[in-house]
Amino acid sequence: MASCGKIKQTTTMSGRVKDFGTGEPIENVRIYVQDGFTGSGPILNHDDIGEKEALTYSDENGEFSVEIKAENNPVLYPSKSSEYWNYNEGGLVQSGEIFTKGGGHNNIEIVLKGKAYLNFRAETINGQADSIQYLGFVDYPNVHERELEKGQTFNRKETFAIGNKYFVYDFSYKRDGVWTSILDSIYIPLGETRGDTIYY
Repeated sequence: MASCGKIKQTTTMSGRVKDFGTGEPIENVRIYVQDGFTGSGPILNHDDIGEKEALTYSDENGEFSVEIKAENNPVLYPSKSSEYWNYNEGGLVQSGEIFTKGGGHNNIEIVLKGKAYLNFRAETINGQADSIQYLGFVDYPNVHERELEKGQTFNRKETFAIGNKYFVYDFSYKRDGVWTSILDSIYIPLGETRGDTIYY
């Protein structure tokens, strides 16, 4: 009788973790690998997940090496949740990446985006603006447009941002039917909340 069980294959993974903003290596990133999915379709059932797992951490150079003997295509989950946002946001596997089982996967580059926040405030000087538009460029543009009463202020508190990076924004205001645009930026260090106020 032939066995219907799946064949386990050894998969090795090695690479480097770096900061999105600075390009510098990140130490002590948790590199967790799970015996993963049988396929790569958009719908992934929990039954397709294997039982084997492996764990390591990146060194002072951001480098890591890990090995797993898996039945399915293993999934690598890098994380340092105290300082960095989820990896691969919006990807097929949230917070992870699928690799083909068997053989070696070298020179894997993992880029993590640092956690930071921005408090943005716009205040009219003479109360003449009748509407504003705020477009923030982080990686995922956020557009906020509204009609204002005379003299009203605009506040965006604790807005998502990426640390160790310049947050570029385009702030526009309409006065007497004419739009004026202000393009500026603010540097936000990792783990900090930075405030910025525009007077217009």
